[in-house]
Amino acid sequence: MSLRSTILVSACATALGVLAGPAFADGMSDFSGVLSGGYANYSVGGESINSWGGDGSGMFGLGSNFAGQIDAGYHNLSASGASIDEWDVGGSVFWRASMGRIGAVVAYDSASGGGASGHITSYGGFGEWFAGSMFTLGLKGGAISGSGLSGSDYFGAAATFYAMPDLGFTGGYDYDKIGGGGGVTANTWSITGEWLVSEHTPVSVYAGYASTDISSGGPTINTWSIGLKIYTDPEGPAPLVERQRAGAEQWGNTTGPIGGLLSVF
Repeated sequence: MSLRSTILVSACATALGVLAGPAFADGMSDFSGVLSGGYANYSVGGESINSWGGDGSGMFGLGSNFAGQIDAGYHNLSASGASIDEWDVGGSVFWRASMGRIGAVVAYDSASGGGASGHITSYGGFGEWFAGSMFTLGLKGGAISGSGLSGSDYFGAAATFYAMPDLGFTGGYDYDKIGGGGGVTANTWSITGEWLVSEHTPVSVYAGYASTDISSGGPTINTWSIGLKIYTDPEGPAPLVERQRAGAEQWGNTTGPIGGLLSVF
């Protein structure tokens, strides 16, 4: 059995074990999910890479202010006649309170096609502070492992400003180090806006831009993204700020804007 298959089977077995347990039964009323689909364009030194795909996250209460979450996604990257399929699966456990949340996360990304293939596994932690009704501040970081990626790690910081309860703008910084010692580093600055169309029909639209500078004379990557999200929350109508703070984690469970691309190279 391949490493990818082993991880996927293990993740499914773990998920089934959790779903069958009493903690999950008690937390079903606390379930929240997010489904998203979107398009991104990566401009890399004159080359244009198009990405289409979707992601899904499901969070469930574990009791005593703890929650677990399962994430999965698929994206197709195409450029110059080549097509690459990227799959990811991950999970996290975090403690949550009225002032914020803190947790640990593990994720696996695999990509293949167009003569390229690879995989990465990331392990890390994150924390978010709900600084009043209009601001959320976050930090995350961890290690990245994979073929030829020994000594790799990542770090991120973000601040979300809610101009209105249903409109949020997030500015972020992400640092990725690929390889130990004299490896390559990537510094990314990003801005994303999200608007919840209706609190009764919880569908939101988002758009974002990110600029990534690669060390050692590498290219600058400009990324534009747009998409749609559906929040599945059995508690009923709620504004965007409440759905993001009380629902499934959408920021701390990722390595950063270019995390998925690392699995290709």
